[in-house]
Amino acid sequence: MFSFPVRAGARRHVDGPRASYLAVALSLLSLGCEKVASERGPSDTAGTLAPSPESSAAPAAADHGVRVMPFAWRPPGASAEAYAMQEPEDQHRIVLLPNIAPGASYPVLIAFHGQPRRGEAPRHYAFAARVIDVVTRVMERGEIRPTVLVLPVFRFVGSNWPQFDVAAFRNEIDRRLAGEGVRATGYYLVGHSGAAGCGGDGMNRAHRMRPAAVGFFDTCLGQGWRDEVRRLREARVPTLLIHSLETAAFSPRQPMEYSPTFDFGRAYGPAGLSAIDCPIELPRAPLRAQPYRCSADDQRITRGFIIDSGEGEEGHNAVVPFALEYFLRQFVGSR
Repeated sequence: MFSFPVRAGARRHVDGPRASYLAVALSLLSLGCEKVASERGPSDTAGTLAPSPESSAAPAAADHGVRVMPFAWRPPGASAEAYAMQEPEDQHRIVLLPNIAPGASYPVLIAFHGQPRRGEAPRHYAFAARVIDVVTRVMERGEIRPTVLVLPVFRFVGSNWPQFDVAAFRNEIDRRLAGEGVRATGYYLVGHSGAAGCGGDGMNRAHRMRPAAVGFFDTCLGQGWRDEVRRLREARVPTLLIHSLETAAFSPRQPMEYSPTFDFGRAYGPAGLSAIDCPIELPRAPLRAQPYRCSADDQRITRGFIIDSGEGEEGHNAVVPFALEYFLRQFVGSR
């Protein structure tokens, strides 16, 4: 649970990328993450093909102290097509950033991307590079502890994160980190766009991973999202909601998917939140002029912010750096 003193305004600046980020980004971009992925759609069909034997991890890529470890893994019973990852460029990744050393324990951040275009390969998803950028910059500033980053992937074949068992995935990450002599102090989950609320599994079952904290960043607003927010609160898991534009899966359906005028109180209220006075520390983005621009449940386990990140798909994707930086500072921290 977390709480803050109160004030009215908001900080509105964004830090620029640092030179060392370029080295980190190049390490990942060498694996093919250079193209923006579309992230929309509420479909919800699970794959039914039998699981294939687990693939061994591909050799780790290293650059300037960063180790990128691709590995193939498919949830038990999930579609082989949705989790096709024969090539390392299209596999899940564990990213060991500088200062991650064997024999120690670290926070583990798992970041779930949104819905890609049908037929698009994971090597073209832009989400991973955005996440690495933010985590690296926040670590460089000393605002968080050294953190292990995990970037799972799926291919869209009709459903988001079909049958993605987060508990089984945590076990797989624990096993692979143990092979590197690294242990997890806690798991932190975040997701963007179709990672939650537009059908499927993954972030819609985040509580099953027993997370230390969870963040939903401009995710869809369907029943899976709302139910999971409530389950996390019942489990007393600190949860951060940051939205700007996404209205997909809200009922009744909205005329625009990315709407700068949508009243998010219509989604946050049924999820158990109420409007509150804004805290002193806010995301580094302006807030939209809405009653629920700052909100929380009665116990302050779940908090929400409505930020102004721009308009359209560009504004929707721009939520990620604002929201992730705030999440990291609030929950991972430097202690």
